[in-house]
Amino acid sequence: RYCLHADPEHRVRSDLTVWKLDDGVFEVMSGEAADVKSLVARSTGRATVEDISARTAIFAVQGPLSLARILPACEERSLERLRYFSFCDVKIHGVSARIGRLGYTGERGFELVVDIDDGQYLWEALSQNIEVAGFATADVLRIEAGFSLFCNEFSVGATAKELGMSRFVDSTVEGSGDSMALVCFSATAKQKPVLWQRPPDATANLRQGELLATSACFSPLAGSVLGLGYVVPQAIDAMSSLVDPLGCFEDITIRSRPFFDPEKKSVLGGWDPQLNPMAST
Repeated sequence: RYCLHADPEHRVRSDLTVWKLDDGVFEVMSGEAADVKSLVARSTGRATVEDISARTAIFAVQGPLSLARILPACEERSLERLRYFSFCDVKIHGVSARIGRLGYTGERGFELVVDIDDGQYLWEALSQNIEVAGFATADVLRIEAGFSLFCNEFSVGATAKELGMSRFVDSTVEGSGDSMALVCFSATAKQKPVLWQRPPDATANLRQGELLATSACFSPLAGSVLGLGYVVPQAIDAMSSLVDPLGCFEDITIRSRPFFDPEKKSVLGGWDPQLNPMAST
């Protein structure tokens, strides 16, 4: 299950995935170390919380051919039946792994969770027939898919409603903040952005006619700079010209979000008996 962590003012601070292993037993994953510390601090007699980060390795295998690349190395074929955001325990290359069908790319894919002692061996085994890609590649894909990154989109104090993520929070505690809206934009830039982030000292005050950019990349799919950022909600319908007060982006145009696969046919799609990808219906 995908979850959001918000502060008392309803500003989203991080996102997490919760894996239910058994009745009353869960694994919680977050990119924000403070989330783990906060949970451990709440360990009581009724609930025991343990930080297993140091003994865990996680790999992401993403793309339409991901199943074809990893299934032959598995001892059984349960991965074929996995639905989006479900998982199973299997052995891959002889290593015990928990494999979930999820990922942050907008494509079909899997995340593999293993013991840290098996990490190097599994990395070497997987990379024999899977092309290795860095986080910059994943960043392009997640921007095209319209996915927020906690250290970027959550850094300006947005609410779940402003992020377009109201479905992940209780409506009774969501708050009413709606002074801005997260959008996808295309633009021009003097340099192709790679892992672009707002400067830490940049103001988060948003004015009419401005774009508060939070992520950007050069998208081969768009053929231009593509990014995520905030505008006042009225700007979405007005299609008015926008200005980046940081001076990083020009010729800004609001695009559909997600830019890639807005109906989620890829990420939700399955595979045929030959392990070729099929779009969801």
